[in-house]
Amino acid sequence: MAPRVTREDGREIVSKLRTATTHWEKFRGLMLDTSLQPGEALWIDQCQAIHCCFMKIPIDVVFLSHEGEVLHLIERMAPWTFSKYVRKASQVLECYPGTIEQHGLSIGMKLKIVDREECLFCQKS
Repeated sequence: MAPRVTREDGREIVSKLRTATTHWEKFRGLMLDTSLQPGEALWIDQCQAIHCCFMKIPIDVVFLSHEGEVLHLIERMAPWTFSKYVRKASQVLECYPGTIEQHGLSIGMKLKIVDREECLFCQKS
């Protein structure tokens, strides 16, 4: 089963999770990518700020603590913009635009990645 992101109550937020763990994957992110679909996201580990240089589409951005707590949200981050530095963040989800609003995400909420071993706040389903 593909990795996915859920709320603590089990409601699914992301049904198809891509990962960026190497330096190159983190740098590239979703640059020049136009294939991101509803229910998809890119997970970037060890990340406290992002940029949208060379992006073709806006994205929703969720900054997470090591434990999966939502620390900062950016809705529809436009191409060629930069996020602020989120000091306590350790992970970022770059999501399809509208994901934050559609799922009612808010600061303090806990998310978890299921069916993924590399993430410390994951759980096998």
